Amino acid sequence: MDHVRGSSLAWPESLDVLRPFIVTWWSGRTIADMPSDVRAVYNQADFGTDHINLALTVLDEKGKLLRSTIPLVRPPAFQFGPESQGRSFKSQLDDLLKGLPLPKIQTQPKLTLPDVIGDAQPSGVRLFLTFGSNRLNHYRTPTVEVVPMTESLRKSLSYSGQEHEFKIADIQPWLEQMYPPAIMDGFGGFAKITGKIIASPAGKDDDYRYLLVKGDVTFELDNRGSSWYYGKLDIVLRYPLKSTELHSIRGVMVSEIPKGPEMIPMTVAIESRPE
Repeated sequence: MDHVRGSSLAWPESLDVLRPFIVTWWSGRTIADMPSDVRAVYNQADFGTDHINLALTVLDEKGKLLRSTIPLVRPPAFQFGPESQGRSFKSQLDDLLKGLPLPKIQTQPKLTLPDVIGDAQPSGVRLFLTFGSNRLNHYRTPTVEVVPMTESLRKSLSYSGQEHEFKIADIQPWLEQMYPPAIMDGFGGFAKITGKIIASPAGKDDDYRYLLVKGDVTFELDNRGSSWYYGKLDIVLRYPLKSTELHSIRGVMVSEIPKGPEMIPMTVAIESRPE
C-alpha cells in the first residue's frame, strides 16, 4: 500500500459524493502495519493478499461492512490529468454507493489547507510542493504537507549570532516530505539525506532579527534503482530582537526529480503557520 499524500482526493465532484459520510482513511506499507480495527475491516472485505494501492470500504453506523471495492486508477489513460481522473473516480464512487440511502446535505463544508494548531509560535510548518511541466503530465496537482514543530526542532533552530552549520538531522522532518507523490517503490522512504547547510546572521529591523539558512541537499531514495536528486535550499528564520526563540519561517527549495527518461522540476515552498 503506497502512501497517499495531500490532495489525492481533491476533486470537487468526488467530494460531493462523499459528503454524506464520515470519511476516514489509513495508509501504510504492508498488511502487518494495520491497526487492529483497520485489519478487522480489511478482513471483512476479503481483499486477498495482493498489493493494493487504493481500496474503499463503506460501513454502517455499527461498523459492519456494507460494500468494498478496489477502484481502477489509470493515470496514463487520462494523461495524468486530475480532472479526467476525477470524473472516472467519481463514476466508480457512484457505482459503489448505488442504492444506499444517502442523507440530504444542505451545506457544503469549506475546504481548507492542512495545518498544525498549537499554543507556541510557530506550531509547525506547511510545505507546498509544485511541479513543472513534463512530457507525461506527472504531478499536475500540487501537494501540501504539514510538519509539527517539536521541542528538539525548536531548540535546533534557536538564534545564534555566529555563522554555524546545521546538521541535516536538525531539519530532517522537513526534508523527508520533499518528494513527489507516488515516487516511492521501495520501503517508502529515503536511504539517506546528506548535504551541507549553513546558517548566517542576516541583519535586523525595528522588531526582528534574521538568520539566513542556505545549503545543498542530496536525497537518495530506498527504491530499487537507488534514485537520487539534488536540492538547493534557502530559508529565512525570524526572531524577536530580545529573544533567541524562533518566531517564523519562510523558505524555498528547488530541485529536479528523475522520472523515467526526464527530469521534472520541483519547487517546495516552506512557511510557518501565520501569526
